[in-house]
Amino acid sequence: MMKPLLPLGLLLALSACAAAPAPASGDGPGPAAPPGDGIVRPDGSGPVTLKVGQVLEIALTSNASTGYQWQVVSDGAPALARTTGPATPPPLDTQPPMPGAPGIARWWFRAERPGEVTVKLEYRRPWEKEVPAAEVVQYIVRVE
Repeated sequence: MMKPLLPLGLLLALSACAAAPAPASGDGPGPAAPPGDGIVRPDGSGPVTLKVGQVLEIALTSNASTGYQWQVVSDGAPALARTTGPATPPPLDTQPPMPGAPGIARWWFRAERPGEVTVKLEYRRPWEKEVPAAEVVQYIVRVE
């Protein structure tokens, strides 16, 4: 009597695993950092306003396996200065990335002095000097 129940139990266990929601994937910037972390993240809807001392984080989808990489063309100096990320990075997915899958490239800029500047990044292959960038991202940043 016990042996016929074993396959049924296994089938139920496997169907429960298959019904679990899959982790979200796509071109978004990844998991959101906890609220109140003090980091400003542009949403692309207009100029970004910072106060001196605040940090701007730019997170863009990237896929190194294609040969493309983001290059900082204009870093917003002297109003902004490149800096390192937060001491506690946002949580990563529990699964390792699949080969060839896109990832997230991140840059942090600290507001140093008042002014209005532009941060510009280009997505290109470094060896293709005469080819236009595949993508250009530009942020206007106001530091108060």
